[in-house]
Amino acid sequence: MGWWVVEQGAPAQFFGPTEINQEAAKKTAVARSRAKPGTVFEVRYHVNANAAPETRWEALDGAVREITGVAPKHF
Repeated sequence: MGWWVVEQGAPAQFFGPTEINQEAAKKTAVARSRAKPGTVFEVRYHVNANAAPETRWEALDGAVREITGVAPKHF
């Protein structure tokens, strides 16, 4: 499975390289969010090759939260 770290709202063509490990992707998102305060970075993945990518985690200002499909809690 591939994981992408992108700024929130980025279109699919800007996904860039993938991480092969979800923990590495989370750490990358946290690091990027610290480097660019106020910007939300999403960790996205594909459920299957034909599905649209889904967001699993969001990172903002060095804090990460899991997206579970219910209304997200604010940071």
